[in-house]
Amino acid sequence: MRLLFLLFGLALMAGQAEAHGRRAASANATGLAIPSMSHGALLVLDDHYTAILSLADRAKESDPVFRKLRNHARIQNYYCLWGFAPRAIEDEASPFNECSHAYLSAARMLLLHMRDMPSVRAEANDMVSAVDAEMVRRGSALIQCEYSADPFYTGDFITPHWEKLVEHRPSLIAALSPFVLVLGFAFLRRRLPLRQDI
Repeated sequence: MRLLFLLFGLALMAGQAEAHGRRAASANATGLAIPSMSHGALLVLDDHYTAILSLADRAKESDPVFRKLRNHARIQNYYCLWGFAPRAIEDEASPFNECSHAYLSAARMLLLHMRDMPSVRAEANDMVSAVDAEMVRRGSALIQCEYSADPFYTGDFITPHWEKLVEHRPSLIAALSPFVLVLGFAFLRRRLPLRQDI
């Protein structure tokens, strides 16, 4: 999957190299406002993202807010290349840090909304308690970063900051590694003798 992320990301980079940055997208801010989270809280929510979306899939009720939050959390995760970018959450300098804020903030709002939905209320409350306890244990709610203040919106999507790719070594290495592997394989094919059938 990492190779898929890298190839897909490089294909997108050509068409989106102009900074589709954080507040460039906010000019089109529509829909529900989604409060952003502290940088440390992202690290905890990332561990629960899949479980939150799975719980949403099991909900028997639905309403406009629920649908908007669930769709936004899924689609924004896709825009952020499914969370496969290296150090996307841990490193504020990552080109993928802001879009990680966006989909994990939406997942948090979705989880909190599900506490009012009878079919998943108990599980949602248990998960909220687990997330809260983990945040307290790590002291993560206190760690802020530049994307922790302004809200995101369900009518707007944040793409990675492709223009920062060359400045972020883990992302750059990950982006170049498929080409190195292909070149290495081609080199070995040329150097190794062809097998002769007897």
